[in-house]
Amino acid sequence: MFNFVCNCRTLAYARNCSIDAISSLIRAHKQELHFLQTHQPFSSSSIVKTSEKRSTVVSYLINSCGLSPERAISASKYVNFKAPENADSVVAFFKKHHFTDAQISTLIYGRPQILSANPDKTILPKLEFLQSVGFSSFDIPKLVCVSPRILHRSLRNRLIPVYNFLKNLLHSSEDVVVAVKQYPEVLQLDIENTVAPNIQILRDIGVGKSHILFCLKCAPRVLGSSPARFKEIVERVKKMGFNPQRQSFVQGVNVIGRTASSTWKRKVEVYKKCGWTEEEVLVAFRKFPRCMLASESKILGAMDFLVREMGFNPSIFANRPHLISVSLRKTLIPRCSVVQVLLSKGLVDKNFSLQLLLECPENQFLERFIIPHKEGAPELLNLYQEKLKIPN
Repeated sequence: MFNFVCNCRTLAYARNCSIDAISSLIRAHKQELHFLQTHQPFSSSSIVKTSEKRSTVVSYLINSCGLSPERAISASKYVNFKAPENADSVVAFFKKHHFTDAQISTLIYGRPQILSANPDKTILPKLEFLQSVGFSSFDIPKLVCVSPRILHRSLRNRLIPVYNFLKNLLHSSEDVVVAVKQYPEVLQLDIENTVAPNIQILRDIGVGKSHILFCLKCAPRVLGSSPARFKEIVERVKKMGFNPQRQSFVQGVNVIGRTASSTWKRKVEVYKKCGWTEEEVLVAFRKFPRCMLASESKILGAMDFLVREMGFNPSIFANRPHLISVSLRKTLIPRCSVVQVLLSKGLVDKNFSLQLLLECPENQFLERFIIPHKEGAPELLNLYQEKLKIPN
């Protein structure tokens, strides 16, 4: 209820705030202003004291931590200090340990309570542990910014047990580092009550060790689901026809676990708009589960170009769904533009391999589709570079 008063005072403290920003926040807090006008159970001195205290915090977050006024107001709800000395020591600590100003701002917005922590007792042991197991001074700030809560997790009861569990499964510190960098929140997972039981669910249906390790590296978030939820995911993937003994099974588990039911239905409808049947969507998903992680605009853009511009039958891509993941701007349009010219001049067979065209490395593409046709189609290289937006 004090937000409106605080916001206006805060903006007065911030050196870089504009009149437009003040006006914007006034409009955003009309309801709070109305509340203060129509409710009188609080003394004006109480409101002023609270406002001044919070204004000081917000001003500090803006001027010392680099937060925007809006973010500072939001974060100030979770910060409580009478004097800024401890907060200063926290900011100085992060700078000393190679955190950039932008990273410090991101971290404090994500975990503002850290400003009240004791740097040497609460933060330093976590950073030293991460460095001791293989994270570089470059990795650690990025890791902490993505998952700032790990700084308040118990080293003995959570971080070390999680690391030991991961190392026991992955067999090397290097692989643990890879897994954690892919999903930093894995360090916060409840190994005993979620990850370990879920791994046992996979073992019970015949998922091999190498595929479990793949799942741990690539889908730790899904492995952190409750066992009941994880079992539902596994059963759904089995019913879709996936073989638990193949890597595609855990890929399917990862995608289903990350995709809300409503999102799944929308993606199916998008593919159906492109000419696929529901069965073809399922076939494509079994072949390349990640086709259901592509954005709707990505799916429509790729299919529209390949079907409308290039004249391919949409059903072809149900058997080659990985082609949907190819970059439209960097690969599909430039390479297909070259082939269109070659086809128009009869320099390439109309039954050319689409897979080869779109998947071969850059040097092979040039050797197969451009260099041999310097005389018959000298414009190809310029066309290709233009489509790539690469200057000659």
